[in-house]
Amino acid sequence: MTFVQIIDCRTDRLDELNGLMDRWAEQTEGRRTADHAMVATDRSDPRHVVEIVEFPSYEAAMRNSGLPETDRIYREMVALCDAPPTFTDLDVVRDDRL
Repeated sequence: MTFVQIIDCRTDRLDELNGLMDRWAEQTEGRRTADHAMVATDRSDPRHVVEIVEFPSYEAAMRNSGLPETDRIYREMVALCDAPPTFTDLDVVRDDRL
């Protein structure tokens, strides 16, 4: 079952956050289990940043979380945010491509 994780934070350092995501993608090439990722900002509050990451399963997401690069990037992400990011873990029960 597809699994989606939503990472929600507040920061005015979006460029640096995007740089972290780029570095993580480079460092985990061939080992990460994430299938798809999107970063979005709230149109009414650009400091509100949401990252949506898709995995083939919860188990795959947990393997991805176990990568040392994931832990390192998370700690750097915390330093860029106003408060620690919050995570919402979702099992996808319906996926329609419209």
